Amino acid sequence: MLSATEADFVKPFYLRMKGLAAVRLPDELRVRVLTAAGLVTVGEVTGMLRAENWRPVVMGAWFSLTVPAESVRATLLEAMSRSRGSLTAPPLAAAATLLGGPAAVPSMVSYLDHILTSRRDGSEHVVAAAVEYLDADPPITPTDEGRRAFRSLLNVATTLRDDARTP
Repeated sequence: MLSATEADFVKPFYLRMKGLAAVRLPDELRVRVLTAAGLVTVGEVTGMLRAENWRPVVMGAWFSLTVPAESVRATLLEAMSRSRGSLTAPPLAAAATLLGGPAAVPSMVSYLDHILTSRRDGSEHVVAAAVEYLDADPPITPTDEGRRAFRSLLNVATTLRDDARTP
């Protein structure tokens, strides 16, 4: 049985917001996410970011952009460092870049150190592009595709953050 948080803030959105999927976010779904963002609490966002299952973590990354940054920043960066793959790492990297700035680099490098020694899945290039964007040296050079994907996700994240702040 789904918790209220999962039913309201995860299940309706996670398939269209995972990995790189959010770069093709239809306007109708963006409006629904923004509506939900007006209802989600800081506690729900931190709970999603701390979840063991990838689905809430994805939505925790996106909803972290819609609550006060100082309330979720540390939890977001922790989620970034413990992410283990392409479903969560790209959204977490976009959100961590906006909310953490250069302070997000160690959590991204921690993710990269893990993924580079386990199983590469393409997300390493997106996260490396985020590190590079923050004027740090990633442990691998991102591909041009990884850079484009990161910039696209960062645009989605910036728009979501800005739209959530607009009354």
